[in-house]
Amino acid sequence: GGLSAVHQFVRIGRHAMIGGMSGVEADVIPYGSVVGNRAHLAGLNLVGLKRRNFSRDTIHNLRRAYRLIFAQEGTQVERLADVADLFSTVEPVMEIVQFMSGDSSRSICQPLLEDAA
Repeated sequence: GGLSAVHQFVRIGRHAMIGGMSGVEADVIPYGSVVGNRAHLAGLNLVGLKRRNFSRDTIHNLRRAYRLIFAQEGTQVERLADVADLFSTVEPVMEIVQFMSGDSSRSICQPLLEDAA
């Protein structure tokens, strides 16, 4: 995004969208959309997914996986394991799981608590 700032060593996944004037301090998942002075995850980059001709089923699976990954119940490790089991054949979802499981010196950008529901 225009006039955004990204901290050194932050990873930004494929097809992610950074909102204008956002300050990004944490890793941004593939297909994610972040906004804010201290950027938070605002959801998935649905406009980008549609423009890149992702199928409706793939987008639906990404949305379901997103909700499960950022749910309030359980630990992140448990939620990622559950999503990996449920969506093992959906390549874009597995890309998010692998990204979040990967080694990084930065945390993962999270949604605001009310956004995760």
